[in-house]
Amino acid sequence: MTITFISRTVPDPNEVTIRIHQDAGAVLAEVTCPGGLRGSHTAAEADQDGSLGVHQALASAIALAGEHEGRVGVIDEEGLWRPEWGDLVEA
Repeated sequence: MTITFISRTVPDPNEVTIRIHQDAGAVLAEVTCPGGLRGSHTAAEADQDGSLGVHQALASAIALAGEHEGRVGVIDEEGLWRPEWGDLVEA
């Protein structure tokens, strides 16, 4: 399945969303999903404080996106997105 990463300023309630931010020099992300993360068996579900390394967050979002039309909303207010993570298209 092809995953489409869509640039967003606010989460779309119908798609998986990752919010990317920087903290102490590390790029972190939070994952949200329609219906929640419980039972997803992803790193996002296991994380208690909500912030993951960006690669763990991307892996979780991609796993969850398969159940939500293959779309992942990306909120990146600091311009941290890297091309090697995938193509980020405008909404």
